Amino acid sequence: MAESVSTIGYGDKLEWSTDGGTTWTEVAELKTCDVPAHTVEKAERTHMSSPGRTKEYTPGLRDPQDVSFAFNFNSTDYAALYALETAGTVADWRHTLATEDGTATGAIYEYAGFVELAGGAREVEGVAEVTATIKRTGVATFTAAA
Repeated sequence: MAESVSTIGYGDKLEWSTDGGTTWTEVAELKTCDVPAHTVEKAERTHMSSPGRTKEYTPGLRDPQDVSFAFNFNSTDYAALYALETAGTVADWRHTLATEDGTATGAIYEYAGFVELAGGAREVEGVAEVTATIKRTGVATFTAAA
């Protein structure tokens, strides 16, 4: 049996850019981040002579799904993301997946989207965590790890 080449999320990076990708801002202390996903619509194309009295379908449009992420609260990132949300800014997002533990030089997803902050609980003891959602729009690109 071949040795596994799977990796854990340690070392992943999530960044955003508001200048077309010239400069990127990393979300500090990222804890979780979804891998982008799509659903594909199913368009019916059944007609009066469809074989075997069976409905026929063709793939429709792809629908980009939201990306949720969480990070340890820090004023700098929270303020920047809050400003993006308040302004309704559609930013460029880049999620780099680690190829080895702690080495974020792997596969890269890039997509556009606007952010929605969900906040997080603050406790007497414990680190405050903020959750947020990127509402994706348009086409995503995926570049495989080298």
